Order: sequence, then structure tokens, then C-alpha cells
Amino acid sequence: MNLKSMQTIFLSIVIVLLIVLASRATAQIMKIAVPTTGYEKNSLISEETGRAPFFLFFDEKGNFLEAIKNPAKNQSGGISRMVVSLLSDKNVTMIIAESIGDKMKQALIAHNINFTNNTGIADDAVKTIIKKQ
Repeated sequence: MNLKSMQTIFLSIVIVLLIVLASRATAQIMKIAVPTTGYEKNSLISEETGRAPFFLFFDEKGNFLEAIKNPAKNQSGGISRMVVSLLSDKNVTMIIAESIGDKMKQALIAHNINFTNNTGIADDAVKTIIKKQ
């Protein structure tokens, strides 16, 4: 093996290791979603997850990141798949909801998204969950 081939192999190994380490670091950061009745962090957690009017997103420290309208709210079917796909695209690792149906639970598990039940104000629920972590 010549020097150029060895350098190429070494560089390839380093790149693969960097990608693996970067993906693990990203995967460990918690991002929380909360289905709510409003778009502000002090909105109430919605009684329904799939048909909630909004989803609020918080980082691992409980900082409010953004609110979006739920695109699945008025769908006639496939709501669980659509919501979980949205959460997965947003890199959500945890959802806090008042209630989660069986189809939604299965979809969340399939996408490695943790879930827990809580009621009340979204911001308060997020802070409570973070304290327990």
C-alpha cells in the first residue's frame, strides 16, 4: 500500500468517526413538544394530542423555541402518522400531552420519541419534566 492510499483510508476513518460522534451528540439533546390550545408558552395543554390547535417546542433547559399551528388538526385520518412525522422532523425527543391514544403511542415509540402525560400550563409542565430528568 502506498502513502497516498494510507492517507485516504485514514482520512475516511476520521470522517466516519466525526459523523458518528456528531450524531450521538445531537441525539442526546432533549427537545420537547407540547400540544396546546394557544401559541404562547403559558397556553394550556390540549386535551387532544393529534387535534391540538398548536404545538409548542422547548429546548432541554425549558426555553421556549417556537409555536406552530398543527397541520393535522383538521385531517380526517392518519393524524398520528402526520403529527409524529412533524415531531420527528423537528427532532423532538419528548412530548408532554394530556392524553395520548394507542396509535399515537405506537408511532411515537417507532420514532424513538418519549412521552409523558401532564395537564395545565405548557411551560410549567416542561419545567416539571426537566427537573425530574
